[in-house]
Amino acid sequence: MSEEHHIPPSYSIKRWLFSTNHKDIGSLYIVTSLYFLFVGGALALLVRVQLTVPNNNFIASSAFNQAFTTHGLIMVLWFLSPFAFGFANWIVPLQIGARDLAFPRINALSYWLYLFSGILLLMSSAAGLPDGGWTLYAPLTTLRFTPNLGLSLAAGGLILFIVSITVSSVNFITTILKMRAPGMKLMQMPMFTWTILLTVFMMLYAFPSLLAGTIMLMGDRTLGTMYFGSPQGGSLLWDHLFWFFGHPEVYVVLFPAMGAIGDIIPTFTRRPLYGRKYIIMSFIIVALLSFGVWGHHMFVTGYDPLVAKIFTVTTIAISLPFDIIVIAMIESLVKGKVRLKTPMLFVLGSIALFIVGGITGVFLGSVALDYALRGTYFVVAHFHYVMVGGGVVALFGAFYYWYPKITGKMYDEGLGKAHFVLSVIGFTLLYFPMFMNYEMPRRVVTFTETQWAFTNYLSTIGGFVFGLAQILMLYNFYESSKTGAPAGSNPWNGFTLEWAVPSPPPQNDFDVTPRFSEDGTISLPGLGAFANGGTHTMSTAHAEHGIMESHLSQWPVALAGAAFTLILGILGVTLLPTASFIEGMLYLWILLTGFILGGLGLYGFAKEKFVSFEDEEAEGWPFKHVARVRMGVWVFLASEVILFGTFIGAYIFIRAGTLDWPAINTVFQIQHGAINTFILLTSSFTAVMALVYSKRESKAGVIGSLLLTIFLGLWFLYNKATEWQELFHEGHTFDSGVVMSTYYITTGAHGAHVIGGLAAMTILIGGALKGRHMGEHGSENIHNFGLYWHIVDIIWIFLFPLFYLI
Repeated sequence: MSEEHHIPPSYSIKRWLFSTNHKDIGSLYIVTSLYFLFVGGALALLVRVQLTVPNNNFIASSAFNQAFTTHGLIMVLWFLSPFAFGFANWIVPLQIGARDLAFPRINALSYWLYLFSGILLLMSSAAGLPDGGWTLYAPLTTLRFTPNLGLSLAAGGLILFIVSITVSSVNFITTILKMRAPGMKLMQMPMFTWTILLTVFMMLYAFPSLLAGTIMLMGDRTLGTMYFGSPQGGSLLWDHLFWFFGHPEVYVVLFPAMGAIGDIIPTFTRRPLYGRKYIIMSFIIVALLSFGVWGHHMFVTGYDPLVAKIFTVTTIAISLPFDIIVIAMIESLVKGKVRLKTPMLFVLGSIALFIVGGITGVFLGSVALDYALRGTYFVVAHFHYVMVGGGVVALFGAFYYWYPKITGKMYDEGLGKAHFVLSVIGFTLLYFPMFMNYEMPRRVVTFTETQWAFTNYLSTIGGFVFGLAQILMLYNFYESSKTGAPAGSNPWNGFTLEWAVPSPPPQNDFDVTPRFSEDGTISLPGLGAFANGGTHTMSTAHAEHGIMESHLSQWPVALAGAAFTLILGILGVTLLPTASFIEGMLYLWILLTGFILGGLGLYGFAKEKFVSFEDEEAEGWPFKHVARVRMGVWVFLASEVILFGTFIGAYIFIRAGTLDWPAINTVFQIQHGAINTFILLTSSFTAVMALVYSKRESKAGVIGSLLLTIFLGLWFLYNKATEWQELFHEGHTFDSGVVMSTYYITTGAHGAHVIGGLAAMTILIGGALKGRHMGEHGSENIHNFGLYWHIVDIIWIFLFPLFYLI
């Protein structure tokens, strides 16, 4: 067996560095996110110790601010979503009958980007952790108030994290929409897979807003731009950018947890989920409405009362689908024969805690109540009842539920129930007293009022009980992995497809392809009836022959390492004015190393012959006849549209508040913009010609067209660089005002995409020289590149009039 097809044993470092198998990546996500859980938890306990008694001076105010800020960042971003997506990596391909995700190497890349992003965040501790709150509100994040390098490192880590989220979203959307088992309709998918699909769609459209905002923040901190240090942008601009991401992020965390609940309840009640199709419809409605409620986080900013009323209505409206979901789940419990195993206990606890969080959230949808409660511990309690009670507690139940499938061993049921009881007791002691502290300001390092003393004391005790309970969970899982009883393929008599394969599943998941009939019957060879409470039955079918797939690649970790090094180099270069000669050379060397590693990584990634299984019979409605890679490109380009839409939205927001915007043809010369528009439009034509020559199998035509497109792209960059040089010569630098900030950051981001296109064309030319990319089938890569290049050109068509003609 060739090396690229063979997965080394689990004790091999090579396996965990180079594996692209979805189960290995899932395990890496779970382990890494649990590490961040305990880091974030330790910071939370540090905060609780400080607030145990009045007038405490256990830690300084600066350390307190860093602790609660980094705690929030880690828990919301580096623990919750990655923890859920560890299970998604493991379970979704099994539930839909796929052998892996659509792009295994991209899946590995998403993990390594996540890991390196976390390393950047933790590295900031050496230079001063972020200390302005996990929401990173401006202007606290500007250099004026936070001059240390730590926040810049954290922002760099956040950029890597969002790139990880983006490529992961592309992967899961393509997998679920294109790689379901033959005959598996969308409405037949398990609830967990359904919620993951909706989650990644929300990620795809929400995270680009945060990415654009973080790029602007990095520009302010490293280049001297003035997005968030100016009256025209400032705190309100950041609020809009952050909360357009921030409120969908609540559901990004909740949906996978509630999807797991939707699969666990039928298993332990022995009946189908009550009102299943209405639950799915409710999830879809919530996902859509989640992008229209961000404004209720900004009631206290004093914007127009009519706008506040609109956001009040949407906030109340989004609670209604959740009412349907919760009522349906409770109805499933009432009419079922509930088995109180550990996973089910956590499900019951999660539903109860989420109801409390949801009801208290409705209070905050009122403008009047929000004014009174927004800055108090009432919000802290509500937030944690939703995120921890509704999300984390349910995901712990999912961990117990799928632990036998992941490890092939059963956990200790007694320890599992003890973990549940201690967690609920600790959680209640920790957070419920905070509702009583509805007059206590949050983010204060200490307090003097004696009426808050007892409730804070209870919260600290609860925090330690809750934290120690999680250590019990880890002990249970660790010991059970060595001494637990064999689980068998289906210890719970579950109904979904992951329980039809051995525990743990084989390397390629399915030796044969599962098939779904119109009535929902699943066919797999060698299996008898597969009861599922009336949703599916399992019968036998003829064996099919698989193919040898690749499972190892060193290029994902190499590319992620290059991105990590590049960000360190960029941050280092910004320190050159104050650095010594030796320090300056070191920073330049790091930057150069990042570029070299990135180039080598891209070349190796493109050149590598990686075999990924693709079942031509897979269910792919409504994209059955769309190639897998093209589907991924479409999804990725959708996120790019949102990214540049955010940049343009920030430009409009700032311009609306700027009275002295430069007149046409005074600062930005029309001829520069017009020439660049002509260049890019022409380059789109030459990219189309490359596709035409490819289909005609004209090697010379393909190479010539791509070379001409590269020339035009370089001409565009040269013309843009010349324009920037002229502007700098005239005194219009990065720090010349908010007008130049929007120009340099927006056109700079666009220029970076042009450079990315040039790199892609260089790789395509290398393949064309070897006779690739020819014919109707071989032209697919050139077609996909063309889609990217045309989007880059279209974006410039929007930028040209905004900066040069209006």
